Amino acid sequence: LTLAILFALSHNFENADRDPTYQTRHGGEPVCWFKAQVETSSTYGGFVSGCLTGGLNHQVEHHLFPRMSSAWYPYIAPTVRRVCEKHGVRYAYYPWVWQNLISTV
Repeated sequence: LTLAILFALSHNFENADRDPTYQTRHGGEPVCWFKAQVETSSTYGGFVSGCLTGGLNHQVEHHLFPRMSSAWYPYIAPTVRRVCEKHGVRYAYYPWVWQNLISTV
């Protein structure tokens, strides 16, 4: 149940791209793998959330770098956010888990 809640928070937030391949399937541009990974997941909380979830609160970073130790996710997150902003990719970050929960329901 705990994992289900964590995955729901990380993938069902407000404005999540629920179908990143829709445009491609209907004659649009090919899907950018990087953009799809970022816009279908979110990052929430800080140090405490990271300790309690084993790093699962950094879903964006996990999707982009699945083989990297989750201990590094808090350190690379600011760079990932800057790169996303530079390229117009929506990076969903919620400073508190309850904010992510509200955006999910």
